[in-house]
Amino acid sequence: MEWRDLLFMHWPVRSASLARCLPGGVDLDTFEGQAWLGVLPFAVTGFRPRGIPLGLSYGQVNVRTYVRVNGVPGIWTFSLDAASGFSVLGARWLYCLPYFAADIHLHAREGWLQFGSVRRSDVRRACALMYRPVGRVFHAHPGTLEYWLTERRVLFTVGWNGGLWREDVQHEPWPLQRAEIRELSCTLHEPLGLLTLGVPLAHYARVVRVRGWPPKVAAGSAP
Repeated sequence: MEWRDLLFMHWPVRSASLARCLPGGVDLDTFEGQAWLGVLPFAVTGFRPRGIPLGLSYGQVNVRTYVRVNGVPGIWTFSLDAASGFSVLGARWLYCLPYFAADIHLHAREGWLQFGSVRRSDVRRACALMYRPVGRVFHAHPGTLEYWLTERRVLFTVGWNGGLWREDVQHEPWPLQRAEIRELSCTLHEPLGLLTLGVPLAHYARVVRVRGWPPKVAAGSAP
């Protein structure tokens, strides 16, 4: 599949508040002592499980933070709202990821990308904004905050057996640009009880090609 017109929005949040949202065995990761909460709207195109010839395209928005499990850095996703019932059901049953069905649009408007998402099971959980890239394309360097926030290839979740699972993905380095945002309204993170203040740190990526693999038990966790 491809992820297109992806926007990374990140807010610094209190580490103690964010750590309380994580299950046992999952350690909050920080950059120079600071924890971060991310909200990522984007479009999925050509999503195709192996062996199925036709691909799906739909909008999605993820709420996530950054963690370590037995020393392995990765992503912890609190919610994934997607405009594809097939993907929502498949990801919930096969990958145990917290997907939710949503009505989502993403389209260009007067030089901006306009995104809107409303969760079908709870219309209070929504996200709307306009964004656009600014400046040159760059690849983040190891040791920088941009690299720490974006260049991760492991997702962790709690599996059906109650143990921790890891799910690996592969893609090329993010072709990042700085991003400009306006008319932002987002309530997806409110159930976490986290305080986000001010304009988020924002980066844009036009497209990356992504491959994923079935989940496996995270090393050192309960079988």
